Amino acid sequence: MENLAKLFNKLTNSEQKVFTYIYYNQQKVMKMKITDLAKETFTSKTVIINLAQKLGFEGFSDLKYYLKSNINSEDTINIMEDLQYELKQNIEKTFIVAEKDLYKRISEKVIKAKTVYVFARGTSKAAGYYLNHLLLTLGIKCIFVKDYNLLTLVSKTLEEGELVILISLSGNTTKILEVANIAKVRGSEVIAITSFGNNELSKISDYTLHCVSNDTETKDNDSISRISMFIVIEMLINSIKIFHKEKA
Repeated sequence: MENLAKLFNKLTNSEQKVFTYIYYNQQKVMKMKITDLAKETFTSKTVIINLAQKLGFEGFSDLKYYLKSNINSEDTINIMEDLQYELKQNIEKTFIVAEKDLYKRISEKVIKAKTVYVFARGTSKAAGYYLNHLLLTLGIKCIFVKDYNLLTLVSKTLEEGELVILISLSGNTTKILEVANIAKVRGSEVIAITSFGNNELSKISDYTLHCVSNDTETKDNDSISRISMFIVIEMLINSIKIFHKEKA
């Protein structure tokens, strides 16, 4: 409406009266008939039609469509701004809780491991794929176990000297916790990538890399963003690269 307000001084007094009413009651006007608006503003259908045409519309219906489109656009912008702020906060907080020395210790473990196994479920599998691919590009023997039916079977074949990386945003995924316990029994060290705070996975694991998320209850909503998980993976991979250079 701000763009249309530039034409305000070209309107008649009656048209200005209608324009002012529309400006402050856009949601209400979108649902009104032209006769309702005329009655509400003590004007006439002719005044409203003339107003609409001076503003560049064919009639009142086109003006209402413009109002709907404009408000929907503003809602979309607000949603995007809120999302941008939330994601930015999660990323920044993930950097804040990161412990440099912990990443260095885990990097050494990853490099020295006979084999690195990555386990993930649900949407977190995307992070698992990403980590697996990057480790392989660094020449690290890595196996990503993504098949639900193989999680327990593979974990029962783990050996001492092998490393397990478990990815779970909630840190309470039943199958992932089962794998963690089996891995510990079989002598494999366990690294968790999970949400910041207390959860079962972080209690079981030897090392925990924390990511930050506003929501971690993935059981009923697995569409929760994993962007902070990818930040953790980027930091881990970068730490491994640095460790490689220092030992070269």
